[in-house]
Amino acid sequence: METLLKDKFNDILFDQKLSLHYNTNKSETLHMSESEFKTLLLKWRASIFETKPRLVLVDNRELQYPISPELQLWMVENITTPILEMPSVDKFCVIVPQEFISHLSMNQLTEEVNQVIKQNPVRHFDNLTEAMAWLKE
Repeated sequence: METLLKDKFNDILFDQKLSLHYNTNKSETLHMSESEFKTLLLKWRASIFETKPRLVLVDNRELQYPISPELQLWMVENITTPILEMPSVDKFCVIVPQEFISHLSMNQLTEEVNQVIKQNPVRHFDNLTEAMAWLKE
């Protein structure tokens, strides 16, 4: 896998063979401002637009940033919907944390996205093995 971005908040990788865009958010996200979180998301979106993957995997098991309802709507409009509307993207899934408040936020976000985008609904999992198996189906 090629590393596209690596910083204290996240890692963005791309597997050209699988056409898999893989993002891992880190626990340091607890200390982010909203502006930093939006910047992280915009960089992530730009890397997806650049690589045009078939598969998108977001690992949020360590995500600590609390996502407000207003930010969820911004994410649906500005991040997730444009990605799901890309012709290249066949599957999009999110691995969510089991124990954190952000779990509720990510479930709400997934529901919001699936209401907007009817084809290619977003799936979420609680472990990498299940997420990868679904992506490779």
